[in-house]
Amino acid sequence: MHFTGSLASIPASYFTQHWGRKGSMIIAGTAFCIGAVCQASAKNTFAPLFLGRIFWGIGVGFGDHCAFIYTAEMAPPRWRGRLNTIVQLGTIGGIVVANAINIGTNKWIAGWRISLGLAAVPGSILLLGGLFLPETPNSLVERGYLSEAKSVLQKVRGTKDVDVEFDTIVLANEALKGMENPWRAIFRRRNRPQLVLAIAMPFFQQWSGVNGVSFFAPQIFAGVNALGSGNQGSLIAAVIVNGVQLIATIITVFIVDRVGRRTLLISGSVLGFAAEIAVAIVFAVAAGKNAVDLPFGASIAAIVLIGLYSISFGFAWGPIGWLIPSEIHDLNTRAAGQSITVFTQLVSGATVTQTFLNMLCSLKYGIYIFFGVWQFIAIFFTYFLVPETRGVPIEECANFVRAHKVWRHIAYPGGIVPQNEVVTQMQRLSVNLPAEQTADGAASKR
Repeated sequence: MHFTGSLASIPASYFTQHWGRKGSMIIAGTAFCIGAVCQASAKNTFAPLFLGRIFWGIGVGFGDHCAFIYTAEMAPPRWRGRLNTIVQLGTIGGIVVANAINIGTNKWIAGWRISLGLAAVPGSILLLGGLFLPETPNSLVERGYLSEAKSVLQKVRGTKDVDVEFDTIVLANEALKGMENPWRAIFRRRNRPQLVLAIAMPFFQQWSGVNGVSFFAPQIFAGVNALGSGNQGSLIAAVIVNGVQLIATIITVFIVDRVGRRTLLISGSVLGFAAEIAVAIVFAVAAGKNAVDLPFGASIAAIVLIGLYSISFGFAWGPIGWLIPSEIHDLNTRAAGQSITVFTQLVSGATVTQTFLNMLCSLKYGIYIFFGVWQFIAIFFTYFLVPETRGVPIEECANFVRAHKVWRHIAYPGGIVPQNEVVTQMQRLSVNLPAEQTADGAASKR
């Protein structure tokens, strides 16, 4: 499913740019529903199960591609982080609900059909959203529907006074008209900072080991006896671990636009690193060579520490690993950039998922040290290379990133930020931002 999703994210770029964000939603929702029906109705052969997984992969590829772009473009700058984080909150919430359903149907003969078939519920919601939600103003402007774009912007902002923001979107689109193919443009020098971030953010997100912990929590806790023995106890532990991640993501919804992206990423990486090293020590000391049947005290410690890791992911790399890549690209390269992010995220996630149990068996407690090292590297990557985009209008974010004290030397010859950038013109319209939050302010201060 992950590999199919990664491949589907490439054509999703074309559909999202030329058919609009709603078109990709409709494709994703339809694919989820077809996949659920195929799997739930499978009889006497594995073919419908594999076919259903392929459709789910298409749904994931298109859904991940359009959901974050749609939210980022529809949200006011001051709420963009909060609203985009809610998308990740829905993902984590879905995992928790799925785990709870698995517990409820665990002893039923046809329980697996119910678990798989219920995936059509969120798929139907996504499909209905694609049919009835308005298209984003940015996409409408990009495709030439200016009057409709302004009308939508007025509706979602709740005011007729949207001239400044609308002119910002139009100026960005006019500047990018006649430019080369987005897939060529995104590899040009001026877009390399965004390209690196589009790859690095989902890479660090997945190589923190989250998929291994989330998907294989029952196997991880098979020897953790604090919640009872057998499959039921490990499933309950999985709900607890994913549940605390859900709570942490809820907290991020309310603080991301106040605290900022960088602070959350750095603190999350520090906590995640400490928790993973600590859980490695617990397994190493308590289990020795046998990584199962932990004593009661060690079992509690393992659950708490893996729960702390899940909290660190829930308030940091989980939501913000999606948020930043969705807001840093020019309008012309936004769809291509998001495809790269989704591709990297799904391929990395699939790699972790496919290798996690083998690594757990061979490395034992060392697997937590392995993923902890990536958390440690992520601390320094964030500190030196991730700009703070809190409060910056989405059509100004690209040049804000280029003006960063490190990235300006990558994006511009001699590290000199041109004064004739289109974003500079738009910044004069952005009267609500203090100077230090504009690209010119960043260039002067950094």
